[in-house]
Amino acid sequence: MLLQFSVTNHRSIKETAVISMKAAADKTMKEILISPDGKKELVPVMAIYGANAAGKSNVLHALLLMREMVCGSYAKPLKGATLPYEPFAFVDGKMEPTTFEIIYYNEGIKYAYGFSFDKNQIINEYLYHWPNGREALVFSREKNKYEFRESIQEQMTLSGRTSENRLYLTSSNEWNCSQTEKAYLWFQKNLRGVIATGATNEITIDAIRRGGEEKQRILKEMMLADLGICNVELSGTIENPIVSTVHQLVDNSGISKRYTLLLGQESIGTQRFFSRIGLWIEAIDCGAVLVVDEIEASMHPLLTRHLIEMIQDQTINQNHAQLIFTTHDTGLLDLKLLRRDQIWFAEKDEKSMQTDIYALTEFSPRKEENIARGYLQGRYGAIPFIEGGI
Repeated sequence: MLLQFSVTNHRSIKETAVISMKAAADKTMKEILISPDGKKELVPVMAIYGANAAGKSNVLHALLLMREMVCGSYAKPLKGATLPYEPFAFVDGKMEPTTFEIIYYNEGIKYAYGFSFDKNQIINEYLYHWPNGREALVFSREKNKYEFRESIQEQMTLSGRTSENRLYLTSSNEWNCSQTEKAYLWFQKNLRGVIATGATNEITIDAIRRGGEEKQRILKEMMLADLGICNVELSGTIENPIVSTVHQLVDNSGISKRYTLLLGQESIGTQRFFSRIGLWIEAIDCGAVLVVDEIEASMHPLLTRHLIEMIQDQTINQNHAQLIFTTHDTGLLDLKLLRRDQIWFAEKDEKSMQTDIYALTEFSPRKEENIARGYLQGRYGAIPFIEGGI
């Protein structure tokens, strides 16, 4: 479970921006809250609003880039290769490093992990955990100088094998380091993301291919979404699958007939829901943190709402998965759907071009307040300024 993420000096974010899943002292919708330890309460869903180019997507980009540097496409750079360093551009003089920090729970244990980097090297890196409710250092690093609390000699050997442009959390796990293993596996297994233009059908197709209960869960959600689809069939090869949807119609005489369409012949909204429902179910099963940019892209508002409600419903989301998404859909600004501490905003300063991230709770809105109307009226900021008219 994710508690908090912070980013400094990345794209439009210059000063430290923090998002937190910690529940506020709000008595409404208590039934949706989740807990990693039976004490602390977290929200399962966070929505981030903001104008185009305000920087809301940059928060998610930073979180997913952190994952990519730990266990993804940037985890194994060649010695001397440059790192994915995208600092705030509107500065004079020396560029400062980018910093990521994340606080999360894995198997009931709290972890705090962070690092700073520029285009050439990891400048610092650290990992703390709370195995018995008390803070303990796992490792810390300042360039090539390390400090360890356990298995010091073994880890010093591993640190010597870690190049200046690689994370120790990553390299140590190539050698089965027990001290960092669980912290690393959370990134690999429990942090996932999708951007609006990068939707893939792979996870949904894999579930359908396995058949049985997994396929039935996909079909059930497709039917609940009222897409008129009663079955999904696969042909082609594993490398190049062909997806067909089956529709059942009843003619005037009451005779039932089935018709088949290629998935590409379905509406864009249906295709989008198909691509996402497998990802949603997998995240729910694994208790993962799902990060989605523009959740409403090409989908009907009721389908978007249904995906959110799946995460909020603890009878469905029994493993406490979480969802963080950006959106422009003001229909989701509904205090019957989202608590006040689940709504966040991104706003860019017109003079400095810096992004500021803040929560709705900073405005202390009343429980009966129309949040959507207040947002569109500019009461909370984070909307575009449109000068003049037609």
